[in-house]
Amino acid sequence: GGGARLSPNFEMEAVGAISELAQSLRGCELRRITRSDFETTVRKHLSGSHADQQIAQLWDKVSRSVTARWLIITKAKGLSCAGLCGGRGTIGQGELCSFLLREMQQRESTARAHLTLPLPHLPTFSSMPNTKDTVCAVLGLSTPPQYLTVSKDGSICTWSTRFHLQQSVSIGGGHGSVRGRQGHGMCITSCVMIGGTLVLATTGRDLLFYDTVSLSCLHKFQKLPFVPLCLTYGVEDEKYATSPGHLVWGDESGCVGILSFAEPHKSFFRSRLVTFNGVTDQAPLVRIRYEKAHSDWVCQVGWTGPAHYVISAAQSSSPSLLIQHVSAHRKKYIFKIRMGVSCFDYSHRLEVVATGSLDHIVRLWTPFSPHQPVASLSSHTTGIVGVAIDERSWHLFSLSRDLFLCVWDIREHHLLQTVSVKFPFTQRQPDFGPSPLLTLPLPSPTLNISCNEYMARFTLNEAAGLEGEKVDTGHTHPVCAVFFIPHFDQLVSGCEGGEVRVWDISSRRTCMKVEGCHRDQELTALAVDTEGGRILTGSRFGAIKVWDSLTGQNLQSLETPGATEVVSILHHPEMRRFLATGWNRQISVFEDKKLQLSPEPAWAGGTPHCDDIITMDYCSPYYLATGSFDGLTVVWNTDTERIVAQFRSQLKRRDQILTSATLKSPTSQHPPSATNSLSTSSRPASRRLSSYRLKSASRSHLHHVPVDKLLFLKTRVKSKARGQSTLVTSEGGHAFFWDMFSSGPPLGLCPPYVY
Repeated sequence: GGGARLSPNFEMEAVGAISELAQSLRGCELRRITRSDFETTVRKHLSGSHADQQIAQLWDKVSRSVTARWLIITKAKGLSCAGLCGGRGTIGQGELCSFLLREMQQRESTARAHLTLPLPHLPTFSSMPNTKDTVCAVLGLSTPPQYLTVSKDGSICTWSTRFHLQQSVSIGGGHGSVRGRQGHGMCITSCVMIGGTLVLATTGRDLLFYDTVSLSCLHKFQKLPFVPLCLTYGVEDEKYATSPGHLVWGDESGCVGILSFAEPHKSFFRSRLVTFNGVTDQAPLVRIRYEKAHSDWVCQVGWTGPAHYVISAAQSSSPSLLIQHVSAHRKKYIFKIRMGVSCFDYSHRLEVVATGSLDHIVRLWTPFSPHQPVASLSSHTTGIVGVAIDERSWHLFSLSRDLFLCVWDIREHHLLQTVSVKFPFTQRQPDFGPSPLLTLPLPSPTLNISCNEYMARFTLNEAAGLEGEKVDTGHTHPVCAVFFIPHFDQLVSGCEGGEVRVWDISSRRTCMKVEGCHRDQELTALAVDTEGGRILTGSRFGAIKVWDSLTGQNLQSLETPGATEVVSILHHPEMRRFLATGWNRQISVFEDKKLQLSPEPAWAGGTPHCDDIITMDYCSPYYLATGSFDGLTVVWNTDTERIVAQFRSQLKRRDQILTSATLKSPTSQHPPSATNSLSTSSRPASRRLSSYRLKSASRSHLHHVPVDKLLFLKTRVKSKARGQSTLVTSEGGHAFFWDMFSSGPPLGLCPPYVY
């Protein structure tokens, strides 16, 4: 079976075949079928040819549930697990019915999530009064809650949250005069809100700053080198109203400009008229950065939020999308698409960038991984003019030039709904502003589409958002470990709150959940056997428990010596045993015999670590590495339980690691019955690094940096090539590369990246 996933069509036909097979066994409770009979019957009922690998994987999926059921029954009756072997190779009618019931329940819950359409109702339309020019942007005002629309000829309208027209004015007069196309040909290309100030970009190569209450021009930033086509604004910290901000624009030459305001809540410039060449005289109130970014005109710019990166897009092949830090001292991320990018949207919470292009394709990207898109979504027949991400429901909206709106599921990468938007205008070519798609929060989640002088509003289905939240529910405490089970295409995760979950990757749903694995104790270690049938968890006080990954049944409870924290558990399949280690500085061995774990004698290699072991890794067939808090890394041979190599970097610091007041003995954190001989341990009684407090020590005391994580480069280990790095350790943010077959210094060092 490997990591292959059963296709939905195959599963649907196979479930029908299993249903008929269960019917044939009705009344024959004592009759059981073998694997060969199962595969023959299923293959006979399937239409078309299916790979034997998928049929064999289906048998594994059914028989696994049977194995778990037998194990629970035998343990409940106090029988030995030897009887399990007799039930492994055959399946009865009741077991087939149980499997079918679970499958149907999962299918019903999955289908229920897709019963409701994201856009259940027809749109409502509004139009800009007294103008036939295109809506440039729809902006939100906070006090009072209302919306503001700006057209290209300078018409500004304010609307209630239900889009009832409240006021309509036209900007004109004074230094900030904007005349429409019927005047001097000057029009607005883009606009953005900065608090209570409206910033307009015009074809006269100006940026106009207007007060939204009096509609008077506060500042005019003029004589730009080229016409600004798009605007955006971002603040460094949204929590503070006095935070510095950055006004970003892109122009017709492919350049991106950034005006960084030190005190935007007070004033943007010292004078009313400011020229592009004279803005340097406004320092330190404002700083400017202007440089070439694209080979074609910039069609959209955006702000990434807390990361302080600027995104710009152009309809050029390289760069099509550019992500660069506002300070210009960080790495730039260049995205290349043959026909460029016509529009994009970014979500910091979902960590996704969606782009639309003239090649009719919508692409999803990881923000800082420009080499290949996560998904390419094809359904449109004309170029994409707008995309918008709805974080609430994990939906992506895309609009093409022929006014077809598509709704996509961001997680599943499939099309949910297609709507043809019928605007009231006839015999006119659609014209769009820089951002024709926008999700509005008030009075209810709404999707707004701007085309020519009209706006269409779709009410979003709130049930779809609630269902999306149910699917996205995860742990409520920090996740300490995640494992992948390739044979069943599942993920196992555990959090410090003592909860373990098994996730089905195809449906993104929780298959099994165990809460309070160690009662009120913190879960500190997690492991899965190679077959994926058992999950092992470790606690703060040395307890290890074995769980069935299908049912969540507790199969066994074990203890490690010293009753101290278990930090790592590993499966050693070659010798059929599990290895555990932690703050007791020892390696505990548990023999895996007949699905029962039993402690073995003490590790022959002893305890070379003088401080707590905090990480461990295994490499087949017989290499084990442990790293401790004092910076020592030890490589073992699991066959002989002897040391192969030892490493310790020269990385030190002049600090002492203390708890909140003074070093507390771990004994104070253990249960009353626990015994502890490690009163000199230098680690605090908490796994969370945030609870450490660094205090300056005298220059005579140097401390080795702990080995936080280590990892075998397994392909190189198997080749046993000398002179190559075969083991990587992470120590204080530095990555050290070691040759475990020699005792020399590290072959390489990667320092921490400073953001």
